[in-house]
Amino acid sequence: MVTVIILGLMILFFIGGWMRADLVALIGLVLLVLTNQLTPAEAMAGVSNPVVLMIAGLFIVGAGLFHSGLAERLASLLIPYANGSEMRLFFLFMMTVTLLSSVMSNTGTVAILIPVALAMSRQMKKSPAVLLMPLAFFSSIGGTMTLIGTPPNLVAAEALRRIEGESIGFFALFPIGLAVAAVSFIYFRFVGNKLLTPEETVDPSVSSERNYPEPKIYAVHLDKNHPLIGQRLRDLKWSHQGLIVVGERIRGVRQRFIAASADTVLREGRLLVSGEERDIESFTGREGLRYEQLSQSELCDKESGVALFTVPPDSSLVGKRLSDSRLRNDYQLNVLQVVRPNEEIAQIHLKDVPLQRGDLLVVQGKWGDLERTERETQLLLANERVTDVANRSVSERHQLAAGLVMVTMIALFMLEWVDPTVAVWIAALAMILTGAVRHIEVAYQSIQWSSLVLIAAMIPVGTALDHAGVMSWLVSWISTTFGEAGPVWVLVALFAATMFLSQIISNTATAVLFVPLALSLAETMGVNPIPFVVAVAISASLAFMTPFGSPTNAMVFSIGGYRFVDFMKVGIPLQLITGIVGIIMILLLFPL
Repeated sequence: MVTVIILGLMILFFIGGWMRADLVALIGLVLLVLTNQLTPAEAMAGVSNPVVLMIAGLFIVGAGLFHSGLAERLASLLIPYANGSEMRLFFLFMMTVTLLSSVMSNTGTVAILIPVALAMSRQMKKSPAVLLMPLAFFSSIGGTMTLIGTPPNLVAAEALRRIEGESIGFFALFPIGLAVAAVSFIYFRFVGNKLLTPEETVDPSVSSERNYPEPKIYAVHLDKNHPLIGQRLRDLKWSHQGLIVVGERIRGVRQRFIAASADTVLREGRLLVSGEERDIESFTGREGLRYEQLSQSELCDKESGVALFTVPPDSSLVGKRLSDSRLRNDYQLNVLQVVRPNEEIAQIHLKDVPLQRGDLLVVQGKWGDLERTERETQLLLANERVTDVANRSVSERHQLAAGLVMVTMIALFMLEWVDPTVAVWIAALAMILTGAVRHIEVAYQSIQWSSLVLIAAMIPVGTALDHAGVMSWLVSWISTTFGEAGPVWVLVALFAATMFLSQIISNTATAVLFVPLALSLAETMGVNPIPFVVAVAISASLAFMTPFGSPTNAMVFSIGGYRFVDFMKVGIPLQLITGIVGIIMILLLFPL
């Protein structure tokens, strides 16, 4: 009784939204321990659960796909087929989700496609909430199509093989999943998408489109015998000639960009300079040097790069010249360009231009200095989080590596050569080691810890319900209440009970608890056990009403900015429709 009361209070707080969902789950877990409904070891079992560890790794894999730009490219491949129709794009994307999740892990599918969904929402200038919840739902639906699509299917098939000596074919459940997917498409076409439409649009700061001309970057080749070798930058006064020295690449230091400062001593190698071509021609001609034009990406590596900042109205830089701003001396930053509406500012006059509020500054420096400027000063306002810019700038050159890692992970899932959790962590580590994820700190930042805590705290609830005798009571209640009405109504009750419990605990735990119940009920009534067991497998996977009914729901909960009530609003009608269709298809394919 105590467990039921605590669970009821948790659900009430989930619905009310008075506290964060992960905090409610943790409080409920602690109360279950304090009231002796769970031992401390049982309460901590969720932390070491393979599902939790797998999802943590999948967040890192997803970060590699997103930061490398591979997700953006995959989204771009889908968009042309939509012919400008957002609805057609939605269905193409969900069809891809459904088919992928039918042959590989639901959580793996969602982790891979979350970055694609975010990229698509950016390109469509829509909130990601429009795509993320359907992504989670259709991954669960796709999992019902094949024997390996979702763990409840495997639990059901193994129980039938072990106890009854019967088996379920690999594609035996495909017609059920296909019918459920079809009715779900219809639901989202006429109802679901309208319920998901948020009031606010996507933040324009996340747009990957550049609205400024890239500054011109040149490499000036310095030979070892040139007179400039050994001189300090502060003594050269190149800014008077419209040139800004941003760094150098030294021979013998492979792919190593060294940011310039006033005390930089010129050495043999390539000097990276920003400015107008006529100024660089004049300078190199006078000094007898060779030069070549480079792309802005040459300024980006793991240590340094380029970011956009805006001068806010209350900045102390307003009215100051760049030469008086001390951005270079105090923060080791180089302003490569000032972009001002309806005014073109020549590079040679850049240092003497008084800054105005709203000016867009293209700034180069070490990532740490750029992040410090964003975090610790009121001088400039970053147009996009510097950390995000750094992640994208560094990782986008590793698209091929990210793609190979993703394909390898999918192959390991399908071929089952290693445990799925091990496969995920092999992929996560590969993303870090190949540079698709910039470094280990970025990997930690990419993990949605609130989602992990929510899942880990809810997993032990199934154990508490079992200890409290809720499951044995449910067996007795279904047998007593529906037994006389006939096996069809018993199957309906079993389907509904499984579906309801899967909203509270994981679908795998629900299947483990209900498959023996299904076999027991079939034996008691003397009917074919296959439709009862299939009913458990299908209904356990159709968890749409809560963010913790499925790991995939929890994965998108924080990223999409959803509330608990959002899942109920969209999920309850879908739950009823798919439940009815699922029961009808089971009875047609597997007669009692």
